[in-house]
Amino acid sequence: MNEKIYHRYLETSIYTYAGKYKEFILSLPDDVPSIGMLVCDQITHPSMYFTEPSPYLEDTYYGKFASYPKHRFKNEDELYITAVSMIAGILRLDETGFTRNRDVTKRITVSCRQASVLFSAILKAKGIPCRSRAGFMDFGDTGDSYMEHWVNEYWDFDKNRWVLADVDGYYEYEQRFGYSQFDLPRRKFVTASEAWLGLRTNTLDKKLDVFSPNPLEGVCEYLFMDFHALLNNEIFYSYQPSYLRDGIQSLSESELRELDDLAALLAEPDKNMEQLEDLRTTNEKLFVLTNNTQNIYYDTFK
Repeated sequence: MNEKIYHRYLETSIYTYAGKYKEFILSLPDDVPSIGMLVCDQITHPSMYFTEPSPYLEDTYYGKFASYPKHRFKNEDELYITAVSMIAGILRLDETGFTRNRDVTKRITVSCRQASVLFSAILKAKGIPCRSRAGFMDFGDTGDSYMEHWVNEYWDFDKNRWVLADVDGYYEYEQRFGYSQFDLPRRKFVTASEAWLGLRTNTLDKKLDVFSPNPLEGVCEYLFMDFHALLNNEIFYSYQPSYLRDGIQSLSESELRELDDLAALLAEPDKNMEQLEDLRTTNEKLFVLTNNTQNIYYDTFK
């Protein structure tokens, strides 16, 4: 691995900074699968409370979903945007630490972006280069449909490669398909850049399941989240560039081609990292973000 890339993905953002919890993180296991299992065991996904309960999940892992306190939000994403807040929330519910097979009443309820941020924070604190990625996941094993999702890539020094991992708890650290969720085949995940370029050229051979009625607009959101995540700025999913406030339909053809160029750079992020970093000065509008009515200009990440 290039030394600059190595150090970049050991650096932390406002989201992955461990703060006073670094000592606690260092007390956790050192091997990646064990860390991943622990992250899975501290969270539930918001979708668990809006679908028919699974007896298998309830009996094997969580306990009864009906026991989840009625006064708590069924989606706590906005409460736990940073790794520090997530660790604090988990320990508030059970001060004994990160425990295995934690009961549903003692878990925080967060979605994939939060799980990815927490995993990145832990691995970075332990000296393992890690980055969050936003794209689309095949949750089955057929390739029939790819849903919006955040995952991680961590550097395996023995295999000398980035390893794809998912700690969102969908698989509960099983190897049901013959592989570990902490070393997923690349075919499982479609990057946002691949999805964008495929839609733009009408060559995408995979079905995307996006929440937006306009698939290209939904993919555009993930393109920007992946872009910022690769620059160590794992933005919350409601943050988007201000110039997109009126939607992708407001963009000119030259602005769409600009996004084509961005997607091409993101297709090989390690190779193109200097060009991606240079965009902060050559195309600042990509970094002026909006969350509802608030503008945020990120001019401090390295």
